[in-house]
Amino acid sequence: MRPMHEPYSPAALLELAAGYQRSKILFAMVELKIPTLLAEGPRTAAEIAASLGADPLAVDRLLHACVALGLLIRDDAGFRNAPEAQRFLVHGAPDDLGDVFRHYERESASPAWAAFAHRLRAWRPGAPHDSTSREFAPVGDELRGQHRLSLLAGDALGKAFDLSAHRRLLDLGGGTGAMSIALCRRYSGLCATILERPAIAPAARTFVRESGLGERIDVAEGDFVEGTIPVGADVVLLANVLSMSSAAAHRALLRRVFEYLPAGGAVVLSGWMLDDDDTGPLMPLLFSMQDVLLRAPDVERSAANYGEWLAEAGFVEIERMKYFDPATLVIGRKPGA
Repeated sequence: MRPMHEPYSPAALLELAAGYQRSKILFAMVELKIPTLLAEGPRTAAEIAASLGADPLAVDRLLHACVALGLLIRDDAGFRNAPEAQRFLVHGAPDDLGDVFRHYERESASPAWAAFAHRLRAWRPGAPHDSTSREFAPVGDELRGQHRLSLLAGDALGKAFDLSAHRRLLDLGGGTGAMSIALCRRYSGLCATILERPAIAPAARTFVRESGLGERIDVAEGDFVEGTIPVGADVVLLANVLSMSSAAAHRALLRRVFEYLPAGGAVVLSGWMLDDDDTGPLMPLLFSMQDVLLRAPDVERSAANYGEWLAEAGFVEIERMKYFDPATLVIGRKPGA
């Protein structure tokens, strides 16, 4: 009899090694616009094959792979979208994230991943904050897809954290401005300033103009780590930028933010943060590996770690919460209100 501790089959390792095939199924589903074909209701495999101009047998296998991955549902009427595919993968829908997944597909095909082991050996913390590789920066429609994803995150943030007592948000490294747009939509008394690099600020201005919130949201250009911070905000947001500078630079920035804020002001950190013991969950660990791949100055850290940095800077009433899985908020307030 085989010892109990000896693996009988390498099936789990083989499945892990074939993980790229799972993502390729998702990417192909998006490219072929299968969720769009099914947006109005179920269709048979033969009907889908005819619409795609593809071989029925190949399409049958693809559709069943999508069912196995939870992307589609099969019943007596044929194949239909699973709820997530119906909401996020139908082309032209309000929450269409197809461009986000096309961005992931481009990332996965990058030569950088082929050199991952080499880059892992070469990585050291604390590189200059402006040295982070732009290899995976979204381009074209990918940027619009990322904007829609961030709008969803911003709306979730507004539900999780009550901003009704605040009057001006300073969104440091705010990207396309999606978080500020979503928060200003939810809180009619809130205005915002987005501070971004000159390369990104024009895109932010475009999205702000399209949102119709140009009278309440302005876009400034600059370096939020080392440059001047626009005055007048009573809440500061740092979302998805927490590995773009060294740990020392971020701790210094949080001290600056503390001095900048009025009494009772708040700072909000948002990102894909690790558990307190730094062992999970998986997505922040994977993003840490991408930080290494892109030669970022730091990697993803835990909510507890960021909470310690806030306390060190002088913030009190520190709280944290999951708000847009797998994203986490860490909030601190300046005393004295």
